Amino acid sequence: MPDSWVAGIRRQLRAWADDPGTLRPPRAAAFPEFVAGTPAAVWFTHQVAPLLTGWIPALHGDYAHIGAELTRDFHRPSVRFGGAGHLVWLAATDWPLQVVSGARSFGEPGRRQALQLSRDVVSLFVDAPPMAARARALTSAFDRVLADRETARMHATAGYDTIVQYWSTDGLRDDERAVLPELAGSTSALRYSLNTLRNTHAKLLLANSDDDAGDFALLLARLVLSSGLRHLPPTAAQILGSATLDVEKALADITSTFAPHTWLAANTEWLARAVRHDQRVLARSWAAAATRVSVHLSGVLADGPWPEVQVPDLGALFRLLDRDRLQVVDAGRPEEPAKSLSVAWDSIQDAAPTPGEHAAQDSLDNGDNPLAELDALVGLESVKESVRRMVAEIKTNLRRKELGLPSHERARHMVFVGKPGTAKTTIARLLSRVYKQLGVLEKGHVVEVDRSDLVGPSVGTTAPMTAAKFREALGGVLFVDEAYTLVPENSPGDFGLEAVATILKMMEDHRDDCVVIVAGYHREMQRFMESNTGLASRFPKLLSFSEYDTDQLVAIFELQARQRGMIYTDAVLDVVRRIIPPAPRGHNFGNGRFIRNVLEEAISNQATRLAERDPDSLTERDLSELLPVDVKAPTSMRAEDYLLQKPGT
Repeated sequence: MPDSWVAGIRRQLRAWADDPGTLRPPRAAAFPEFVAGTPAAVWFTHQVAPLLTGWIPALHGDYAHIGAELTRDFHRPSVRFGGAGHLVWLAATDWPLQVVSGARSFGEPGRRQALQLSRDVVSLFVDAPPMAARARALTSAFDRVLADRETARMHATAGYDTIVQYWSTDGLRDDERAVLPELAGSTSALRYSLNTLRNTHAKLLLANSDDDAGDFALLLARLVLSSGLRHLPPTAAQILGSATLDVEKALADITSTFAPHTWLAANTEWLARAVRHDQRVLARSWAAAATRVSVHLSGVLADGPWPEVQVPDLGALFRLLDRDRLQVVDAGRPEEPAKSLSVAWDSIQDAAPTPGEHAAQDSLDNGDNPLAELDALVGLESVKESVRRMVAEIKTNLRRKELGLPSHERARHMVFVGKPGTAKTTIARLLSRVYKQLGVLEKGHVVEVDRSDLVGPSVGTTAPMTAAKFREALGGVLFVDEAYTLVPENSPGDFGLEAVATILKMMEDHRDDCVVIVAGYHREMQRFMESNTGLASRFPKLLSFSEYDTDQLVAIFELQARQRGMIYTDAVLDVVRRIIPPAPRGHNFGNGRFIRNVLEEAISNQATRLAERDPDSLTERDLSELLPVDVKAPTSMRAEDYLLQKPGT
């Protein structure tokens, strides 16, 4: 997790604290560890930060108390938590509505402010990969409430039970409910937990077979007994359906001889073997799922108090994971900084979702998680889905090879089509890292080239130049931007044709050592692919990058501004929206690049404005805040220039 992101959130919290109009905690006495007068936004951030990482997450290390870390300017905990310990975060299923709940005795304006504040706090986390999926889903749901007059009025006037009922039934879309299952109630949360445990247990058994570990029915029977129960609770039985019979039979078989501590020790050893066999992530995923089910069985289903989680033995698991990390360092890999958030927040994460399932990550260990970074990008849904499918194909083929089965490999070379600034290069870089992690590519680097890097000025120079760049990309990705310029129209003798022929030959000679991605506009790339009969067969995959709409471009501005530690108001976003040219936009419109230039110009204008003031008078807020006057169309690419160009296709 970048330190700049953490610093940006702290600055935003201080800005809210300095604003006299910010809602204050309605029940200040209930939060004795906070400085008196702390805004509601601060204690809500403290509460939701860990729960945005997942439903009942287990966080480990010096920064396991992520909420306290983000709110340390206002939070004064009586006990310092850190080191090798861990925390299991538990909350009621209506946890995102804490501010709304606290303001229920307020008048209508105060309740509306509580609703807006809830949305604003959650949106702080939409660019933090471990929290992004859940934060985006929750932010979208709050946005719909605020945009609908009747629904917003209901939140400002109706009883709290009515509000909770709305969120459990109509408040979320299906894709949002998939990553926030607990908002639909305890039954939905239990179903999610049981399904995740079933899937993860099967995967861990497949990767690390053990007769004593048993099947899912035996595992669930052990969890039931370890939770102090004698039978499977009716709610769990209803979810499991016919599988309940298997669990009840397993309970009958083991109840008289079951010793919880003996099983916990054996289970920890099983997880330890998985870690030693490079199944560290899967072991953490299994423990996350087992922890959630254990919490449900121990207290939630019977409306009892939240339990001290005993199953699995998380302390033992984290100790063996720490030992494994140290052994990796001793083996010659560099150790990450002891205080880095990616190490300190070394939590358990869910298994990869099964087809049709969108599971939230319970992990903050994203030192190098390209798929999480992919999910955090704005828009690009069809591209994201294509990347996930490619990853699934590779994983399946790797497993086939391990089992001695024939694999179904196909060429991994791709065509990217889309306008400038639609993240084509970004996706290429993420793909290269994914392929390296999967063992498909040795280095995982990207060599970016265009016509000037491949085509020489005279006869005999093009082939050597192209071959040199291709060899530079071996073990990684060769990304050819504006590839259509290699085959200009009405130029049959152009040297670019030799570059294309050289690339095709080297693709054949180094079939498994390099991935080639050619990119450019839709229409021009179609002409390029038709220029050589060998091109289409060697590039079986095409990814189409859609132009961003205005809302997405504004979201990109917000994302990039937060990454740079800047704060802004809705008035700033209104100016950004006005200077974005309306569709259809010019053929060369920069999309994300245009927005990046808008932000850079705004920061430059802010600096010019502040330079006229006494430096000693400038506060941290002054240096971080963008004002509407700072936002102008960048001088290098004025919006009106694009409106005069012919729209592309």
